Amino acid sequence: MAQGLPPRRSARAAGGREHAGARGRRRPERGRPRLGAFDDDVDGELPPWAGPGIQPSAPAAERRPTRLDEARSPDVAWRQDGDAEWPPAARADARRSRRAAAQARKHRRRLLAAAGLIVVAGVVVTLWAAKAWPFGGQAPRAAGAPLVTTFQPGEFHAVPDACDAVPAALVQQYLPGKVAQVSQSLGSATQSQCTWTLDARPDFRVLTVSSQAYTPSLLATGDGSATFSAIDAYGQARRALQDPPKSSRAPRAQIGAAAGLGTDAFTALQVFHVGGDTTAEVTVVARDRNVLTDITMQGQEHGGGFSPVPVATLRAAALAAAREVLAGFR
Repeated sequence: MAQGLPPRRSARAAGGREHAGARGRRRPERGRPRLGAFDDDVDGELPPWAGPGIQPSAPAAERRPTRLDEARSPDVAWRQDGDAEWPPAARADARRSRRAAAQARKHRRRLLAAAGLIVVAGVVVTLWAAKAWPFGGQAPRAAGAPLVTTFQPGEFHAVPDACDAVPAALVQQYLPGKVAQVSQSLGSATQSQCTWTLDARPDFRVLTVSSQAYTPSLLATGDGSATFSAIDAYGQARRALQDPPKSSRAPRAQIGAAAGLGTDAFTALQVFHVGGDTTAEVTVVARDRNVLTDITMQGQEHGGGFSPVPVATLRAAALAAAREVLAGFR
């Protein structure tokens, strides 16, 4: 049987198949290149599969610079792929910058310290020139003045025993009766203190005597001698009585004169109120060259079942004891 040409398809069948194929895949139009899903040139909307929560990253040129980028040298080309490792040249530049900043801070601190020293020196010179030096009542040592480091002629190297410095007759006169206690403290060559206590109704009285021979000191005013050390201590004792610290709870003293006692001397009266008791205390402070003598006489004025002691009696006892102690230095 002779083979002939295959039968021709009907136009409907051919058209239907061709239409079905066209629906399955469409050829791209001429003049418009086909783009892939990951092409970088896509400008417009995202493909549907990207999802509404995914946003394209900004181009490298529009990325906001970070602190690391600002710290980098503009002459060095940096990678924009997140690499934070500094090249050797940049690290050296950073180290040099840090060293320069540290040196600048040190220089500023030195300038501030020098300015502070200049201010302090100006205040000291001003006080010295105005004779208003607040420490010890004397002007500070002038620049270049020789510093005294040894005892000078006429200065005392030691003090007598305070318990032996006051005669027993004087103690019996102002502390009548049997003295309940005699205690000694600060027993050394340069310091001595002794206390007599009468605690027998109707009398309550306490007498305390202390002496100290001062030595040369770098902290003293003037030339630093032993005498200037005693002058400083004398001024401090007076200020402590005139304006006692709040922690002591002591009242302000009434300062009076004490003529005929050493080179400098004063008296002070304080009245203490503790509970329902009132106690008066008279203090005599006297300086003779480098020795400072401190005498206190205390007596009950009111309360406790004791008879009152007149302030005049307390003052007389303190002054009499001071004369006896100072006489022991002659």
